[in-house]
Amino acid sequence: MKRSFKTDNEDLSVKSTIRRIVKFILLIALLLFLYIAPQLFISAQIADYYGKYIFFFVSFFPNAISDFFLFSLTENIVIAGSVFLLVFIPFMIVRIIKRFIKRGGRRGLYYLGTLLKKALVIAVIGMLMFQLMHGINYRRTSIAQRLGITAEEHTYEEYAAALVWAYDGMIEARRELGEDYRGVAHMSTGFEECVYDANSLMNTVSEVDGYDMSDNYIRAKGVMLSHYWSYTGISGVYDMFLGEANINTDYIDILYFPVTLCHEITHAKGYARESDANTAAVLACIRSPRADFRYAGYYAIFTDLYNKTASYADHEGYEMPIDLSDPEFQKVVKDMRASIAYDESLADNPFTRFVDMISEKANNTFLEANGQKGGTETYRIPTSIYVDYFCKYVIGGA
Repeated sequence: MKRSFKTDNEDLSVKSTIRRIVKFILLIALLLFLYIAPQLFISAQIADYYGKYIFFFVSFFPNAISDFFLFSLTENIVIAGSVFLLVFIPFMIVRIIKRFIKRGGRRGLYYLGTLLKKALVIAVIGMLMFQLMHGINYRRTSIAQRLGITAEEHTYEEYAAALVWAYDGMIEARRELGEDYRGVAHMSTGFEECVYDANSLMNTVSEVDGYDMSDNYIRAKGVMLSHYWSYTGISGVYDMFLGEANINTDYIDILYFPVTLCHEITHAKGYARESDANTAAVLACIRSPRADFRYAGYYAIFTDLYNKTASYADHEGYEMPIDLSDPEFQKVVKDMRASIAYDESLADNPFTRFVDMISEKANNTFLEANGQKGGTETYRIPTSIYVDYFCKYVIGGA
């Protein structure tokens, strides 16, 4: 049976065209509104209420779907979607051209408008999901504010004391770890148990410190194509549409893996800003019962504090409070060299540098577009935050 088409008078009339243009404009306006609204109308108090009482229920269904699978849904969707688009886009371009040739410009424009309208509907739904699963959480009160710590400057003595604290915590944790044949420390358990313990850790810290994170279990996933992902310089990604934390597992670097894992779980539990995820992850790791988590947490603080403290000491004419020739620290050096060796093992050529540059710019643009001034620079926590935490919570007893 031959398919019948509407006549020009039925689907291409002036009245019908105006109605379609109005719908098109309304969809664009709705898309822009959904993007801008949280930044304009949602205060920190509203976002905090949302994160504490509503986000759990909004994220429960996506998390339940993600947790059902042991493998990364995000990775498989990206791969399958990329292949699909490589076929679909040329197919649609050819089809649109044929419409213009066979049925004329008016019907070609009509068909093109229909496709654009469908694309806008999908974009509106996607933006709504993004805001509910991630965007609103950008407006939450920061982790630092909840803890009452600031980036105010401290004296050299306070920097030195905080550095010694981080150094001692790092060395003590390193003593408890197993080593491979090279003398490099490794994680104490397998991936799944690490994920379970990271969830428990973030839930406990959230309750004790009043972060009001979601209690939902986040089954973080190792990405199968992690080696190729490493060329982007990204160690973890939170998929806000599935509520899924994806981790680069090409090299389980004990110096960074626990913090990365807790960082992505923090995103999935309701904190969108990178600075919040980093602060929560590092300060949680140093309080973990697991030595490998504590090691990574104290290492992050130590490396952040060392250069600033050294600069401070040089300016004030003091000696550094720690001796890096200590044999105990040489074990840390082995772990650092293993980490550097992995980075150097990745092919360095124009293509991989291009991939890394595109990844960096895309991530920076995404963060800037969501109100994180400084973009990827917001991953870095001011060293004075850790000093303030030390002064108020370690020696201050808060």
